[in-house]
Amino acid sequence: MESKACFGFSKPRFGLQFPASSTHLKHTQKLRELMGAVMNLNLPIFDQVAHCQNLLIAGMGGGFDLFCGLPIYFELQKRGQKAHLASFSFSDIVQFKAGIRLTNTLVGVDADYNHISPYFPELYLAQWFERKRNEAVKIWCFQKTGTRPLLKNYRLLVEHLSIDGILLIDGGVDSLVRGDEGQTGTLIEDATSLFVVNELNDIPTRLIACLGFGAEQDMTYAHIFENIAALTKNGGFLGACALTPQMEAYRAYEDAVLYVQNQPVQDPSVINSSIISAVQGNYGNYHLTEKTKGSRLWISPLMPLYWFFDLPTVAAHNLFLPHLRNTETFMEALQSFLSVRKQLRKRADGKVYLP
Repeated sequence: MESKACFGFSKPRFGLQFPASSTHLKHTQKLRELMGAVMNLNLPIFDQVAHCQNLLIAGMGGGFDLFCGLPIYFELQKRGQKAHLASFSFSDIVQFKAGIRLTNTLVGVDADYNHISPYFPELYLAQWFERKRNEAVKIWCFQKTGTRPLLKNYRLLVEHLSIDGILLIDGGVDSLVRGDEGQTGTLIEDATSLFVVNELNDIPTRLIACLGFGAEQDMTYAHIFENIAALTKNGGFLGACALTPQMEAYRAYEDAVLYVQNQPVQDPSVINSSIISAVQGNYGNYHLTEKTKGSRLWISPLMPLYWFFDLPTVAAHNLFLPHLRNTETFMEALQSFLSVRKQLRKRADGKVYLP
C-alpha cells in the first residue's frame, strides 16, 4: 500500500499524520509537471557531429553496446540529422543467411528474418524499429575478428554509406583502459574497434561515447577516473550529459532494450539493464532481470551519464593498441594484449575516496 505521504500528507510522527505544508504541495505538483514534461538530450558533441552528412554510430564490442548509442541516434534523428547504426557483433555473422552482405564478415541486418536466433540483439533491434516505429533500419554487423579483417570491413562500409563521421559506443568504460590498470575488464573487442577507427585518418570526426559507468565487473574504477583526468589534461574529454526519464530519446531506448530482452532465448544485457535501473531511480543491489539474481550489483547515478571523448586522443593514451596491428582473429588480438600486459608495470590498486 502506498504511503499517504505521496498524497498530500507529511511523514507520520507519534502515530499521527499532519497535513503537508503548502510549500511541500507546490514542490510535489512541480515534480509531477517535470515528470510529464519532455526533455531533450543535451549533447555536448552536437557541434562536432552537426556537419556530418552520414554519421556512423557503432557499438565497440558486443551486440548490446550499440543500444547504448540509441538515445543519441534518436536525438539526432529528431534534429533531422542522418545517422547509420553498426555493431561489432557477438553473433555468427558468417552463417547468417539474410540481409545485405558486403563481405563474408559484414552484413546489413534488417527485419526480414523470422527464425529464432539464440543471441542476435541486432536482428531484434531491426525488428523493433519496423514493428514499433514503422522504420526500415539496417544494423550493419561486423563479425568478431582481429584488426585486419575489421579494418577492411570498416573501410568498405565507409565507402558504401559515404560515412564522414564515426561515433563509437562503449557500454561501460573499458574502452578507456590503457593496459596498466589493476583490473582491465573485458576490453579486447573495444580495443579492436578503437584501433581500427583510429586508422581511418580520412574521417575527420571520430569520437567515443561511454555509458554505464560502474556496470562492469573486474574494473579498477579509480584508475579509470585517473585515465579520464589524463585525457582531460590533453584535451580528449569532450563533456558529459545524462539520460532522464523525461527524454523521448531515453523512452525509445528503454522500449527497444526491453523489447529485445523479451525475445525468446535472447540473453539480456546486464549493462543496459543497469542503466535503465539507474534512470528509473533505483540504487544499490537492484536487479531488473533474473540473469543477475544472486550476484551483487551497484546501481548508481553514474550509470545514466554519457562521457564523450576524442577518439585519436584515447588511442594515443593506450599502451598496447599498436600490438593489435595485423591480427586476423579475436584470439590473436587477445593473445597480443596478454603478452603486452605481462610486461607493463601495473598501477597500485586504487580506491575511489568520496567524503
